[in-house]
Amino acid sequence: MRDHLVAFFESHHRLVQADALQLLLESPEPLLLSRRLVESTPAEATFVTREMVEHLVARGLSVSGAVARPTLSRRPSDLPGVTRAEPAPPMFTLLGEGFVPTVRRRNALEEYEELFRSRYRALHRLLRGRPDLPNLRTVKELDGFVGTASVIVMLREIRRTAAKGHFLLNVEDESGGLELLVPRDTPAARTQLIPDEVVGVRLYLGKERKRIARAEAIERPDVPTRRTGRRAETPSHVLFLSDLHIGSKSFLDEPWQRLMTFLRGEGPRPELARSIDHVVVAGDLVDGIGIYPNQDRDLAIGDIVEQYTELGRRLRELPERLDLVVLPGNHDAVCPSEPQPSLPKELTATLPDRVHSVGNPSTFALNGVVVQAYHGRSFDDLIPALPGASYERPTDVMKVMLKMRHLGPIYGGRMPVTPQSRDGLLIEPAPEILVTGHAHTFGVDEYRGTLLLNASTWQAETEYQRMRNITPVPAHAAIVDLATLMTTAIDCSGRQTTVGGAPA
Repeated sequence: MRDHLVAFFESHHRLVQADALQLLLESPEPLLLSRRLVESTPAEATFVTREMVEHLVARGLSVSGAVARPTLSRRPSDLPGVTRAEPAPPMFTLLGEGFVPTVRRRNALEEYEELFRSRYRALHRLLRGRPDLPNLRTVKELDGFVGTASVIVMLREIRRTAAKGHFLLNVEDESGGLELLVPRDTPAARTQLIPDEVVGVRLYLGKERKRIARAEAIERPDVPTRRTGRRAETPSHVLFLSDLHIGSKSFLDEPWQRLMTFLRGEGPRPELARSIDHVVVAGDLVDGIGIYPNQDRDLAIGDIVEQYTELGRRLRELPERLDLVVLPGNHDAVCPSEPQPSLPKELTATLPDRVHSVGNPSTFALNGVVVQAYHGRSFDDLIPALPGASYERPTDVMKVMLKMRHLGPIYGGRMPVTPQSRDGLLIEPAPEILVTGHAHTFGVDEYRGTLLLNASTWQAETEYQRMRNITPVPAHAAIVDLATLMTTAIDCSGRQTTVGGAPA
């Protein structure tokens, strides 16, 4: 965690003093407190001091303004037969959730304005200081300017000219708006831009009377090309699942039982099964009620509470040694707009005590390895917006998420967005593992030191999926070695369980 905090402040052009770093590490939510420090101090502040941390801690505030919660953790020393001379780091540590509970004090328009302002400022901090963005100015400061300059802007509209196929971008920052020309034969034109994302633009403004700014280069926040990823110091594995859809007639009971047999060490590679410490389920825990037209015909359990009761029974089938992390998806009984809160206590009461119920998305550390888990509803907006993208290759879309440092910037599409004071869909910091679901397929890839994993579904193809031309790849589990990030695929879809390496 120490290395993560140092890297976080470096990415925001800050140096953290040793005593301030130690105080952050002793706090219940070090990453949330660090983010709050960056957001609440002037951009020109170079150092993070102990006094700055003490001032924030004295106010008892986290990023959202809420009192910091205790860290959820389970330590190896808590396990039978395990003794340690020194306290071990928490095996599971919640670093942050996207959903920020707030009391509405303004109208919705003002709250959305604050949300987009939060997004812009957070990504502006990541972009400023880049060598490819010289002479950084605000849009307002370009009035009367001639020459090369750079701006950091949010994309409002992307159009293509009918005559020559150039791109026209309507962009804005906090000082005003601007129209940019991106000639079709330039490197900038090859960037597949997304509405409402934040980018840095190097541009040229000439002396002509009806001048228009010409974009010469476009820079995304992106993940640093060189970074040292954190690895677990002791052998540890995590199993990733998604889209259980408990309560559906299409739930794959036999493949699920094959997975349970494997986890008990009774199938192939029993030593691998015994090395698993964590299970992460990336959303759509149950099938829900009224999610799509005529869903009632596909339900085996027609009561939402009973669906979660059955979910608890299924999770208790997993060996008791396993820590479980679950987050909701668009089928779960929480607010459908994103970011989503964790499941309410009324529904988690039926789940095993070893379940950590977190929001969607959430960032947490497993044995020191940072994981960002997101169900993936934004695929429904990003896939149509990206030429060549498809549900069959979700990791291609996840690479774009990392380049934008945002899970779903498009506003007004299929994914509803919750207005709140902080944008909870930012990818900050860059995780070692980014896991999604929703696509009902299975994919493993890598981008700049981040393992990309789209976890498989445990539901067979439904009539609704056939209508939308979605072909699922069900009953695959991914096991990740937290010491190396090597991935092993478990295929439970056939008559027997097979174990093999997953392509990266």
